Amino acid sequence: MKKLVSVILACTLLIMAAFTGCSMPFADFIVKNGKADSSENEKEDLTDGEVFFQFTENPEIDSDEPEQPSTSPLSQEKMKEIAKNADEVISQYPDFSGTVLLSSGNRIIYEKSYGKTGVKNGENENDTLYQIGSVTKQFTGTAIMQLAKEGKLSTSDTIDKYFPDYDYDFIKNITIAHLLEMSSGMGDYMAIIENDEEKVKAYVKAANKSDEAAKKYIVDTIFEGGVFAEPGKVYEYSNSAYYLLGIIIEQLSGMSYRDYLQTNFFDKAGMNNTYFVGDGKDCCTGYSYAEEKYVSDKDTKELTAEGGYAYLFSAGSVVSNVEDVNKWLSLVTTDEIFTPQDRKTIEKSLLFYNYGWNTSDDLWHHSGRTYAYSSQVYADYKTDTKLVVLTNLAFYGELNEISIKLYLPLVNAVKQTK
Repeated sequence: MKKLVSVILACTLLIMAAFTGCSMPFADFIVKNGKADSSENEKEDLTDGEVFFQFTENPEIDSDEPEQPSTSPLSQEKMKEIAKNADEVISQYPDFSGTVLLSSGNRIIYEKSYGKTGVKNGENENDTLYQIGSVTKQFTGTAIMQLAKEGKLSTSDTIDKYFPDYDYDFIKNITIAHLLEMSSGMGDYMAIIENDEEKVKAYVKAANKSDEAAKKYIVDTIFEGGVFAEPGKVYEYSNSAYYLLGIIIEQLSGMSYRDYLQTNFFDKAGMNNTYFVGDGKDCCTGYSYAEEKYVSDKDTKELTAEGGYAYLFSAGSVVSNVEDVNKWLSLVTTDEIFTPQDRKTIEKSLLFYNYGWNTSDDLWHHSGRTYAYSSQVYADYKTDTKLVVLTNLAFYGELNEISIKLYLPLVNAVKQTK
């Protein structure tokens, strides 16, 4: 039976993962296995373009006992077994470049980094910062929940209330709940802009003026695109929905989106190494399979559109490292952020997506993708187990497969102790 449960969970995660992440259709990405090479003489000069990934195992994490008593039910022997499995899993993917963290309760069981930063042959380390892409959406969704609990909004509000300057009949039928569940029927602003060279130029022109001008251009683009389906009838992953939610957060809180997240989430969780795209803290550079080299928003004119904070905003602008994301997930799996009733509210959607989370029973998860980064998080509040995988690989096709292989032994081990 336990084996059957594992198989069902794995299949569920694979299906749900297909619906998540920022969509960045600049090019048709073809995932190719990199060449594992540990020879010092064959290291590539990253400024020349193409590089080969090198499997690099960081030293073991500090094995000293934590200051606080462990809240994990796992024995030291079982933790070592799970860590050994993680080593074996990652060794099967020599092109993997990023950082992995597994935790149970307040114990970090596994934390290692692999591959290169893309900056002067530097190697990724456990404190390396990555763009987390659409994992940002869970902060956006939680902010909306907080504002609703404060009585500042109702999820049944139609969005014409918050965008009165836009005279489109269809927005009178779209509610905040539709935005949260990705059932608004609106298209994705990223696809609309990135598939139209003139729109890319127009966005860049607006962005050069100010962040506010850039955000207005995107909101204009969202509403000009209309709807392709009746609100509430069809699930369609859309960055537009969570972009609009970010605007609403700023309106109702009287704070910038950055400041709201910093005050209400990052400071609360002790996330001292979490920032936003454009803050100058992106210390690793992403690898593009399309261009077969490490790239940044400064390398290609077309990338300017998505390189800035205003373009990603509340749909995907957060930059962090695995330990900070794990701190956030530690709030998620306990009662620091969500009450039991909040959890029921999040999980009630028949579409399995709500408030920035895919939900499968007690497991909440989400993936993230930007032009040169991919990420994955799992959080199970019944077992208090967490997975964080952050990479500087664009559209890393094997990320879901790797994540499931890493996480299932952990969550199953905890369930077996109960």
